[in-house]
Amino acid sequence: MNRLLETSHFKNSKRYPLLFRFIVEETLEGRGEFLKERLLGIHVFDRPADYDTATDPIVRVTIAEIRKRIAQYYHEEAHDSEMRIELLPGRYEPEFRPRKEVGADHPPVLGPMHLSANGHTAESLYIESQSVAASSAQSRRKHMVLYGLGLAAVLLLAVGSGLFWRWAHPSALEQFWGPLFSSRQTVVFCIPMEEQSQGYKTAAAAGILVQDHAALPDHGNPPSAPAPDASLPGTFLAHETLGENVVFSDALATLHVSNFLAEHNRESSFRLNTATTLDDLRQGPVVLIGGLDNQWTLRSLAPLRYRFAGTNQEQYWIVDSKNPEMKDWGLDLKAWLADTKRDFAIIARIHDESTGQVEVIVAGIGMSGTAAAGEFLVDPRQMEKLRQRVGPGFRDHDFEAVLSTDVVNGIAGTPKILTVAVW
Repeated sequence: MNRLLETSHFKNSKRYPLLFRFIVEETLEGRGEFLKERLLGIHVFDRPADYDTATDPIVRVTIAEIRKRIAQYYHEEAHDSEMRIELLPGRYEPEFRPRKEVGADHPPVLGPMHLSANGHTAESLYIESQSVAASSAQSRRKHMVLYGLGLAAVLLLAVGSGLFWRWAHPSALEQFWGPLFSSRQTVVFCIPMEEQSQGYKTAAAAGILVQDHAALPDHGNPPSAPAPDASLPGTFLAHETLGENVVFSDALATLHVSNFLAEHNRESSFRLNTATTLDDLRQGPVVLIGGLDNQWTLRSLAPLRYRFAGTNQEQYWIVDSKNPEMKDWGLDLKAWLADTKRDFAIIARIHDESTGQVEVIVAGIGMSGTAAAGEFLVDPRQMEKLRQRVGPGFRDHDFEAVLSTDVVNGIAGTPKILTVAVW
């Protein structure tokens, strides 16, 4: 290379030696395959990184001139014995070849006994060329290893940064259900059993409602199925009619929440409210489904600000203990289904001192409210709204919220947050 640069083909120019030296040295360092027009324009001719190679062909023009001058140099017979540096068309990476034999179009691979014109053995030229090639290959391998290690480090850093960001910025869903996820115990679902007048009995026993079936208005409902023979309380028909059945909306709310927990590798068990004991609720985190027909829900809501109230003669509503006269959040369960336009629900996450467990409450006044509440608690967008309403205590404080949902033919719409209480 130095011999070429000292000739008249190069020494009278500034651009040609600069680019020629750069591509030769980069190739010997093992970076020849990365020589591209834009890179050369930036590093050799100080072009900006975004320069337009189509309108500024300085690299292509200079390379073409260098290729011509190299050919002129080796065309002279005095240089036949020298190792050749060739620059093939369309490439910026030079190639190194041993001397060209007289009469041969392409230089052969030299054996150890061929002699050069200046008295040096071809073996020395061959060894020199192989040494250059080996050095270039070794440098290339080293570069690729370093490149691979660098890429792996970048990927690990990106993954680690993503995990750290997610850990530092958990979603609202993760924060709400975090107390249940942190427990290794099975989540206990307490589901109300469907039974004729079961809701009235449960609520009345809890001291919330006045049980007076005589006060129920006659809406001309179609006749119900005949009651089973009371003298056969243990028959299959009695068990099927009045036994272990669950209202569809309660089952739907349970399905929403239990599927979500299963996706996060949490096991669940399911118990009917009539067969659940206080000891059962101490076995793990608890999800209480249903409102007026689940005595365990009414028990947990009793000391809270928002809870259920009402009478059979009027309606059922969610009462605010700080404003007990307000009955805006109410529902007449005796009204025709098609006339019911809105339902309400209470959702809560509390720490029950009597069980030592975290409890999540999913309770509507009517069936539509419970179904909407169950869907609400696994909806990322809805939970983000709830987190904004609750504030900084969302992760670990106890709180309850009142929801409202529009209803069409018993089907709940998208629930809305009416109010929250945090402690």
